[in-house]
Amino acid sequence: MNPPLRQALCAVLLCTSLLWTGCAAGGPDEPPGPTPPTPVEPGVCQVDQDCPDPGLFFCDTVTSRCLAACRTQEDCTAAKRGEYRIAECDGNPLGCRCDNSRCEVALCSADAECAASGKVCRDGKCMPAPAASAVASCRVTPDFVIGREGTSARFSVLASDAAGVPVVVPAGATWTAEGESVRGSGTGVEASFVLAEPTEEPAEAVVARVGNATCTARVGVLGVAVAPGQMRVVVTDEQTGRPIADAVVVTADAQGAVKSTAPTDASGVALLAELEEEGSVSVFHEAYGYLTVAYEGTGSPRDLALPLRRNPADRYGGYKGTFLHMPTTQDMHAGLAGLSSPDAVSDLSASLLVGQTRRVSFTSQGQTREATLPAGAYVVLPGTTLSATDVSAQGLAGACDATLAGVTDPEEAMVAGACGTRTAWALGGDIPLTALSPGSVTGAVDVGQLLARTIPLLRTFSSSVKRDVQFRLKETPRTGTGAPDYSDQTHFTGVDHDFAKGQSLPLGFHFAVRVPALPKYRGVWMDSAAVLGVARVAGRGVVPLGLGMGANTMPADPNTDTQAGLPGPGLVNVRMAPAHHGLEGSPYEVILTASSSAAANDATAGAASSVLIHRTLEKLPFDPKGGAPVTVGGPFLPVPEGFRYNYNGDAAGGLEGRQLRFTLSPESMTLPVSTVLRAVFTNREEHRWVVLMDVARASVGVRLPVPPAPFEDRTYYGDVTGSRAPFGMQALVTRRTGTSAGAEVDLNGLVEADGVDLEHLGELTVAYSVLDYGRPLVTWVTPAEDGQSVKEGSKVKVRVQSFRVGSGNQDEGYVKLTFMGGTGCVGNVEKGQVVDSQGRGEVELLLPGGCRGTDVQLTATLVDPEGNTLRPAVTSTRSVTITP
Repeated sequence: MNPPLRQALCAVLLCTSLLWTGCAAGGPDEPPGPTPPTPVEPGVCQVDQDCPDPGLFFCDTVTSRCLAACRTQEDCTAAKRGEYRIAECDGNPLGCRCDNSRCEVALCSADAECAASGKVCRDGKCMPAPAASAVASCRVTPDFVIGREGTSARFSVLASDAAGVPVVVPAGATWTAEGESVRGSGTGVEASFVLAEPTEEPAEAVVARVGNATCTARVGVLGVAVAPGQMRVVVTDEQTGRPIADAVVVTADAQGAVKSTAPTDASGVALLAELEEEGSVSVFHEAYGYLTVAYEGTGSPRDLALPLRRNPADRYGGYKGTFLHMPTTQDMHAGLAGLSSPDAVSDLSASLLVGQTRRVSFTSQGQTREATLPAGAYVVLPGTTLSATDVSAQGLAGACDATLAGVTDPEEAMVAGACGTRTAWALGGDIPLTALSPGSVTGAVDVGQLLARTIPLLRTFSSSVKRDVQFRLKETPRTGTGAPDYSDQTHFTGVDHDFAKGQSLPLGFHFAVRVPALPKYRGVWMDSAAVLGVARVAGRGVVPLGLGMGANTMPADPNTDTQAGLPGPGLVNVRMAPAHHGLEGSPYEVILTASSSAAANDATAGAASSVLIHRTLEKLPFDPKGGAPVTVGGPFLPVPEGFRYNYNGDAAGGLEGRQLRFTLSPESMTLPVSTVLRAVFTNREEHRWVVLMDVARASVGVRLPVPPAPFEDRTYYGDVTGSRAPFGMQALVTRRTGTSAGAEVDLNGLVEADGVDLEHLGELTVAYSVLDYGRPLVTWVTPAEDGQSVKEGSKVKVRVQSFRVGSGNQDEGYVKLTFMGGTGCVGNVEKGQVVDSQGRGEVELLLPGGCRGTDVQLTATLVDPEGNTLRPAVTSTRSVTITP
């Protein structure tokens, strides 16, 4: 589960659980479930014994009706039920499944499951294959490619009927080449073409025909030859494939000194002098994230393809709507909505994904309360007036077409980053109030445990998707604090999620995932494992279809705790819907994220996680007892601890000027030899600078060049004090096929213009780990305000964030307290080298004896282990009166 989605889930469940003690339940002891259809009318009941056969029925006390029950799969068959056979089970080629003691119509998840009946799987049912004649329009993705002569590019097609409803035709398209620039042909939903003849301008070169619809992709081909002594860099938009003009490409030597500079032309190409030594290649553009690649010199590629991603918060747009036909039981109705992500490894803006949070006022038992929910959260809590039914979601700029209202020139809009197309998704249903009972919320709430208990109960949840949602993006206004303001959503596309039967699909596949041994952070096993089941849809990205959650607290060891209904530790329950409503045929993936709660419990810690991506799931299993769990290959990558960056031009703290490197002993680096390291700096406007290097360079690192004028230095936060930008480190393992069996791709393979490049990073990555180092801060705890009085020789207290106080091998330094003013104060220096053990990040410092007076300035400063002030300095001052 990606962190923003898990954050949104936590927000929904946590706020409702904390409010539970003040809410009227109003529901039965046993939460009601969906009513399976039967051809008989067993009549009313009060208890199970009122039903015709208590072995085949149970009494639903909410509806007072006898409903079909089961203990095994056989209990749902006509042979076992006799006169009480279930018509929908008999009429379904796949029959029914015994799901949570109830007979539920079995769903399909792949065409192969319906092949015996001569049908295909659509919307979870075995149905006749749709005719190609139903297709009225199509779109090739990607629709624009720039590549080198002799390389190959893969294309997919998405089709729709006259009403714009997605159509998935089994035979897919017929593919042909137009002109001499590409070679290739084929049939199906995908095809590969070889880029053959160089072109002066990109032209329509790849043609797909589905039924009566025809769609094309433009291709630009660059010559294979790069002149001796030269380096060619091709810069494109990561999401649209379009060339980026006027980007500035800079090569720098190992000391970070600039060697050559060149702008990209209209084709996105810059030619520079070859860099024959170790150093770096960087690309700068104001509207995009900066990119720096560590370069090995001789032997490294001289033809580079470097895609950039737009600044995520400069423009915003998406969709808004509500959930229709949700359940009307007395349980809590909850859900989440969003837009598909380009990939599972992307640096998506948390503020963009979670969106504008909202304060929802409601009453419960006569008391007024408030809840904070993300924009994509739907919550209705019976017994209260809590009813947050409007949802919205935001997406990244990308491709669009002329059918998008308000866009007269799609090409112009794509180049400007003013439009995008993604898949709208939602997961919604009932959460039994018994899962959020007062007994489960005592003292501090363990969200991991809460999610782990709740996920198996999501049998009433359904999935809703709208595959092709186009939206406009406009410039993002800023609040007085500089934060993005997403409150105006008048330009958002209207999309509702309909949870009526047939319009959504239940999370009907219940199975277990075997979790490899969890990794450690700060010497402690990670304490949760989240599973996100997704479909990767061509041109739309990753679409969530299900989820699971495991905790690792009882005991804290390498395995997740044993969950109800599963045979042992290390197994996690998952509920997932099949690909549906136009997503059929898209590959399934299981994204397994191990996370540490250290950052939530320790102010000095960073957010740490490690992710495995499983891509060999051809169909979804139904295995609620975990007899044959989905096994995700490991191991998890270790968290990239021990990296430091010197924000200044001069050497300091064991680092050269502007050097980023691993600072621990070489034997501490336990990452695989093929790992690509990826550092991300993010300033206050969420503008990024990404730095890439091979793990072999970790101890040497890379020295970043100073950005050429007029580009800002995004390693700094951008505030008036010139403080440092937050910094995170990722470690990635990439494979050419995107599976564990494929050949590994190193950094040279990612950046060389050979068709396997950074634009496909999400498809190639099979494992990655992340550590958000944040930005060090120090603030005053006591005295809490200026002007307060404290006694001579007493203790004062500061709070430190994202900075490890101590003298150990991985500690970063300590707090130094200096004085100005008063009598007997100036010249004293106090050291705070011990942080509190409660995780608050608090450090106590002793005021010196003999120091007293009014308006005494106490300045707390973070320093390195040698006592040198961090640069940029991190300080906080408090003015107090010190009395005898």
